[in-house]
Amino acid sequence: MALNKKLKLKTFLVDNIECLRYDGGSGEGLNLPEFELYARDYLEFAEQELANLSTCGLINCVSNIKRAMDCQLDTFLSVFNLYKPFKDNNLKIEKKLEFLQEAGVFNSRSLSRLNNIRNKMEHEYEIPKVQDIELYYDLVVAFVAVLERNILILSMHKDMVFMCYDEDDKEIGNFCIGYKYENPLIEISWEKEKESEKLEVDVSNPYEFAYFLRVYFLMWQLETFASNRFVVSQL
Repeated sequence: MALNKKLKLKTFLVDNIECLRYDGGSGEGLNLPEFELYARDYLEFAEQELANLSTCGLINCVSNIKRAMDCQLDTFLSVFNLYKPFKDNNLKIEKKLEFLQEAGVFNSRSLSRLNNIRNKMEHEYEIPKVQDIELYYDLVVAFVAVLERNILILSMHKDMVFMCYDEDDKEIGNFCIGYKYENPLIEISWEKEKESEKLEVDVSNPYEFAYFLRVYFLMWQLETFASNRFVVSQL
């Protein structure tokens, strides 16, 4: 059943991406977690420690970079009301990162480099090299920025509507996608001539949910920075 939903959605978008035009959307206030410190705070602490090239300073720097990454992950999950499902299932950071990869939030190559550096510094009990820390820092800064962008999408584009037009610029249908925070749930529907479909996916199937979340982010990119070709290539 899950595969059928994914295939239905992918098939419709591949077949109709050229005729879709953004028509409007709506957002709402973000449900940010009430942390005393956020990822940007830990990055600031890490930057301060990086100026101190003592062994203690370097190790503290690594710890703060790690905290920044963990904090941003939990902030993202909280905003999308996914923190509790991950916590209830005792899913560790590797599973959280895997979910982000499946959702297309952060690419697998960068995540692999991030994990390799992190594991090397955490598990081999060696003094971290400055160049490794600087790379780790830069990757986590990028990671934090990307998740910030995706968090802000929800505040502006919780629901999106695309109209479908034929070659004569006549309206022939629509495509709607929305993120329902309370459940959480992703709801997608479309109508085109005599075809209509409504799909709903919740977090009980994380891989299916991650794919629909990927589509949610891609449709925002289609409305802003991405070409039709790029969106299709990422489906």
